[in-house]
Amino acid sequence: MRTPKVLMLHRDLSLQGGVPRVFLTFARHYDHRVSQLHVGSFQPIAPEMSEAFAQTGTTLHELGDTGYMKPALALHKIIKEHSIDMVVATSLKAYLVAKLASNPACRVLFWIHAIPLVISGPMKVAAFRWAARHDTLIFIAKTVQRVHGYPGHKGREVIVLNGVDDSLPTAPLYDHSQREALGIPRSAFVVGYTAEFIAWKQHKMLLAAFSQLAKDLPDLHLVFIGTGELWESTQAQARAIPGAERIHFLGPRPDAKRLLGIMDVYAQPSNGEGISIAVIEAMLAQRAIVVSDAGALPEIIDNGSTGLMFRVEDVADLAGKIVALAQDPEMRRSLGERARQVALTRFSPKNFTERLTEVLEGELPASRAASAAGNGSL
Repeated sequence: MRTPKVLMLHRDLSLQGGVPRVFLTFARHYDHRVSQLHVGSFQPIAPEMSEAFAQTGTTLHELGDTGYMKPALALHKIIKEHSIDMVVATSLKAYLVAKLASNPACRVLFWIHAIPLVISGPMKVAAFRWAARHDTLIFIAKTVQRVHGYPGHKGREVIVLNGVDDSLPTAPLYDHSQREALGIPRSAFVVGYTAEFIAWKQHKMLLAAFSQLAKDLPDLHLVFIGTGELWESTQAQARAIPGAERIHFLGPRPDAKRLLGIMDVYAQPSNGEGISIAVIEAMLAQRAIVVSDAGALPEIIDNGSTGLMFRVEDVADLAGKIVALAQDPEMRRSLGERARQVALTRFSPKNFTERLTEVLEGELPASRAASAAGNGSL
């Protein structure tokens, strides 16, 4: 069976976004000699991401982010000019735009990454369920499937675990000497978090835990990497906490994965998460990890073996896990070692790319059937 010509569509191709990084991993391992891969974004593409995708031979497209019809018309033109077999969309807007843009020969798939409902509100849920009733839904975890699957869906449902590249061989982690440039003592105990500053990522949980621990752990420092709509308000909240000089906002960083090396612990306090790329990157970096028990995080971390888990939105439980790790360097080492070994096999980019390619290839007969029936678009 031939490899299909695919266009993957997301809202943006930002440096810190989990979905763009998954796209990039797929692009790096996809066989471009067989078929051209395309990636589309509604918003302007970050220069660093443009360069990274260019190195893989992927063709990038900016559709514009004004409403639905303008990007749908741009996508329709791309589908026609490049003979795209299928569009793989990762949000409700991307999915509906793709449905509007597709022709009978172009299949549309919905690749659902998020636990917090990407489809919220009765009108959007109804639109999704009607549009997707015969389409293939790709889920990144069992928990994501439970949240978004529905009884009336007649299309295929498949689970594909995300793959994450092991960057250590080519981009070694920073060591503790790099802390000084960030205003962090080499001897500090550093807890870090990489995430977009949005409500469900729960940065406030780490701030609350720090507030509880700052006096008893005078060497504790927090490092936040990323940006987003709550970035400034979170900084304002941090400034009101005693010990605020030990809370560091680094913004978006192209070297985010290397910065894991300055951390003793990686924390993920979000109250809903799919297969978090940031957590898997921390596993590969051999960090001790503490995560909430929300969403699909329990599908990534084995509590007590590859990391520690706290009750979602329980500040005292999170603080207690941080204290336990601060007091036990041997536990941090053993958790990190086991986490890396699990991540290397379970989230292998090769396995991920082969599995997703297999799913996409399986759509070609369905695409031809849709073309014959003339029902490939809304």
